[in-house]
Amino acid sequence: MSPEREDGVRTGLMALEDGGRVDFTRLRAERRRLFEGMGSAGLDALILGRSANVRYAAGARQLWRAGTSPFAPMCVMVAATGRVHLLSVWDEGVPPEISRQELYGLFWNPGNLLQALAAIPGLPQAERVGTDSLTPMFAQLLPSVVRPAELEDAGPVLRAARARKTEDEIACLTVAAALAEAGLTALEVALEPGVTERQLVGVYHEAMSRLGTPAVPSDSVAFATPRHGPVSFRHLATERPVGIGEMVVLSPGALYAGYEAGLARTRVAGGSPPDDAQALAGRAGRALAALVAACRPGSTGADLRRAWEETGEPLPPVPLAHGMGIGPEPPVVGWGRGGDAVLEEGNVLSVQAWVSAEGTGGHLERELVLVGAEGPEVLTRSRRGLG
Repeated sequence: MSPEREDGVRTGLMALEDGGRVDFTRLRAERRRLFEGMGSAGLDALILGRSANVRYAAGARQLWRAGTSPFAPMCVMVAATGRVHLLSVWDEGVPPEISRQELYGLFWNPGNLLQALAAIPGLPQAERVGTDSLTPMFAQLLPSVVRPAELEDAGPVLRAARARKTEDEIACLTVAAALAEAGLTALEVALEPGVTERQLVGVYHEAMSRLGTPAVPSDSVAFATPRHGPVSFRHLATERPVGIGEMVVLSPGALYAGYEAGLARTRVAGGSPPDDAQALAGRAGRALAALVAACRPGSTGADLRRAWEETGEPLPPVPLAHGMGIGPEPPVVGWGRGGDAVLEEGNVLSVQAWVSAEGTGGHLERELVLVGAEGPEVLTRSRRGLG
């Protein structure tokens, strides 16, 4: 990436960490609106196991890891006490509003873990408990801690709380978007005929590490769309070298304070873009503009799909939009889903347009869009088109 881009991102990050724009204490306090959602839903406690939900509720930093893990009661919120309890063996990265007395340990023996849960004030008396996931084992064990054991799906409460972003959350997403764009700059510099998709992924990871931020755990960073043969959307990079004149999708993402942002642009490897590639880019740009324009308070997923259909483009094999925050979030619009989702002021969406043509290639454009009171605001700034 260019030194100017890197310096600009570093300066922005330092300003934020010095308290210039993000008040992390306020951010965590505002996320405690989960308690209000619990009250409206009649839930006495939440038992959370999904990493994004735990981070949202507790505000604790967590180690980056790839892959998935089985459910465990990582975080407990009790309405009667208004306290958040966290499974942690140390207090590094735990915010000051969660005391050591509100931490419970990690045990190999599930019986010992249940004893720790039973010692949480107010949890044994809870009559209705929401959870974000469960395994058959814990479905059998939790009733020994929560005696009436009326377990509910906490999904609606969590989605409602996380959907509308606060000012501090939007600032975090804006920084994450700037980091992703720095990654895009590095990929553009490295994109030359002969480079492999895997090498481009390595360039992206190097750029993220130089900026001191975790890379988004995905290989969906770069893939070529050959002019000949089936033109398909791919997620995994290969060792295939990029040919001269091929259109290459670059889709970096980045994390800041747990919030994820990303974008996608399509560039040509070497030489000037041919006319048919420029025409394809124009189609993608018009389709994306129609989707972005539909991101207004009160619009539905069906409105986004209608905006796409009015462009005359076939429905792509990828979602038209999905929520973004601490990782991907509902709603997912596309693939026959999300038509009844209603957008609200403060929602942040990842909106994308994919078009392809046999003999030309494929073109992807993706933006991060804030649903503002006056209409959509695009948080990603890099130029669209082939350039």
